[in-house]
Amino acid sequence: MVTLGDDPFWSWAEEESHAPFSPAAKIRRPRAPRKMAPLLPAHVDELLLECARTPRDRLALLTLLDCGIRRSELAGTRARDFDLARRQLTVFGKGQKERLIPLRGRIVTALQVYLADELDFVGRIPEPDDFLLYPEKRTPDRRVYWADPKKRCAPNTVHRWWYRMLEQAGLVGHGVRSGLNMHRSRHTFATEMRRVAGVEAASQALGHSDLSTTLGIYGHQDQRDLERAMEALARTREADARDDES
Repeated sequence: MVTLGDDPFWSWAEEESHAPFSPAAKIRRPRAPRKMAPLLPAHVDELLLECARTPRDRLALLTLLDCGIRRSELAGTRARDFDLARRQLTVFGKGQKERLIPLRGRIVTALQVYLADELDFVGRIPEPDDFLLYPEKRTPDRRVYWADPKKRCAPNTVHRWWYRMLEQAGLVGHGVRSGLNMHRSRHTFATEMRRVAGVEAASQALGHSDLSTTLGIYGHQDQRDLERAMEALARTREADARDDES
């Protein structure tokens, strides 16, 4: 525990005999409460994917849910950043730092459909320099009447797109634009990655330059970890009881 008495000024004052001791020697610095990273509610990904109306929206949702990228990284993602042959996504993070994220499972299927399907209102399949998310203009009943895949979305446009997906899935009310922010998908991905592959893998996938950053946010155990531990303990006891009977 660090005390206020460890301040360099009072250490100097004691050494030079200007003060017999630090008056704050026994005062403890307050410990900041450790907050849990806010996660998406259980089964949100299933609800979102069921309500995704276009292959583009489904792929964008999976890029968040299964790759854990940031909002700014999603905004900068182009069709050419997906490599279907190698099954990987190139992500340009903070400071344009580049990282590769392997693609496995359902996102590969979504990518195949996206690359073969005509973009809504654009009338052609995606081109390499098309952004995954791009500016659109909609009628009051939410139908697209103008779109430009060559333009990058502003952050607030990506924010509105996310809440539109949540609204379609019935997770927020009509017109709600706060309360379940996109960064929760990154926290959820990181927490699940840590559980199955360890904090080092989570740090690499998230693009953290320092492992301590990942440890500070995701290094602690949470309620789900405790539930899994209790389930494992119950299975062990049941197995021990069967061995004793035999």
